[in-house]
Amino acid sequence: MFQINENNQSKYACLFASCCITKGENRALISDTQRGTFELIPNDMVTFLEHAQHHNLNSIFTMYGEDNKDILESYLDFLLQDEYIFLTDEAIKEHFPPLKKQWKSPHIISNAIIDIATYSATTTYYNDIIKQLDALRCQALQIRSYTTLTIDEITHLVTAVKDMSIESVEIYTSFSELLTPQVLNTLLFEHTKIATIIIHSAPYVNDIEVIKGLSTIHFTEEVLASEQCCGIVSKKYFNPNKDVFMESQFHNTCLNRKISIDKDGFIKNCPSMRNHYGHCSKHTLDEVVHNEKFKVLGNITKDQINVCSACEFRHVCTDCRAYVEDPSDIYSKPLKCGYSPTTNTWEEWSENPLKQKAIAHYGLNQLIKA
Repeated sequence: MFQINENNQSKYACLFASCCITKGENRALISDTQRGTFELIPNDMVTFLEHAQHHNLNSIFTMYGEDNKDILESYLDFLLQDEYIFLTDEAIKEHFPPLKKQWKSPHIISNAIIDIATYSATTTYYNDIIKQLDALRCQALQIRSYTTLTIDEITHLVTAVKDMSIESVEIYTSFSELLTPQVLNTLLFEHTKIATIIIHSAPYVNDIEVIKGLSTIHFTEEVLASEQCCGIVSKKYFNPNKDVFMESQFHNTCLNRKISIDKDGFIKNCPSMRNHYGHCSKHTLDEVVHNEKFKVLGNITKDQINVCSACEFRHVCTDCRAYVEDPSDIYSKPLKCGYSPTTNTWEEWSENPLKQKAIAHYGLNQLIKA
C-alpha cells in the first residue's frame, strides 16, 4: 500500500502519455492506448490527477487534508500498481508532456464495405471498384455476403486485391458444411491479406487463430441477414488504441473516410444508410468522396452527440448514424445503444419503450423478433 513520506512527498505523479482520460457524467475511463486496455475510475481521481500536473504530493495531501489521506494513498496505490502513472522530480517531469491530441491519415478512404446479395450481381462491378479503392489508398476492406460464398468465389474476391494498396480484408459469409476450418485455414495461408473470416449463421461457435496474431476464423451463431444487423453498440466492440482514440477527437470513428457499396450497387457512407450518392455503374467513388454532403456524417464527433457527449466510453466506442433514437436529428444517440451515462447501467436497447417509435421508423421490428 502506498504511503506518503519524506522520501516521496516532493515527487510529482506523472501520467504516462499513452494513458488518456475521458470524463463522463458520474465516472471516468482511463484508457491505456499502448496496451489497448481501459478501466473505470471515479471522477474524483481525475480531479486528483489534474492537480498532480501542477503540485507535488506534499502540496496535494496538504490541499486535501488529513481526512482524505487514506483515499489519496489508495488512488496512488492503484495508479502506480497498474502503471498508469510514475513518480518523478519536478525537473524531470517537464520532459514528459501529455500526448498531443492530433489525428492524420494518408488515406483518402481508410476503409470500405462491399455487401453481397448474390455473387453474380456483385462481380459485374467488383474489379472496377477494387481499382477505384486502390486509387483512393484504401487500407482495409470488408466483404459481407448474406448468403454462402464458395471457396472459388472467395478466392476470386481476394485475388483482385492482391496487388492493390489494400492491406487487409475481412470476409463475412454464411455457413456451409464445405467451409471447414481446414479449407479456410488453407485459404488464409494462400492469401495473407485476409485478416479475418467470419462464418455467420453457424450451428456452433468457434474461434480459430490461424497465423498467430495475424489471421483468425470465427464461427458464430449470429445471423447476418441484411444491412439492418449493423449499428449495435456493445462493450465487445470498444477499441482503446491510440489511433481510434485520437480520431474520435475530430471525427466519427465509424464513418470517417469510409465508403460502402450496398448489395444493390449504390454508393453510401454505410450500407445501412437510406441515402446514397449514386450507383457505382454511373458514378465513381472519387466523385462521391469529394462530395461535401458525403463528408458531413464522418465529421460528427461523440462530443457533439446527445447523451454520448456525457459518456465515459465515448472515445473508445464506435458510433452509428444509420440508426438513431430521433431519426430527424443527426446528432441523436445511436438507437442500438442500451447504455446510460446517467445511471451507468446497460439495458437491452430493443426493449426500451422510448425507442419503439424509431424502431418502427427503420423497420427493425422483424429483425428484433428474429
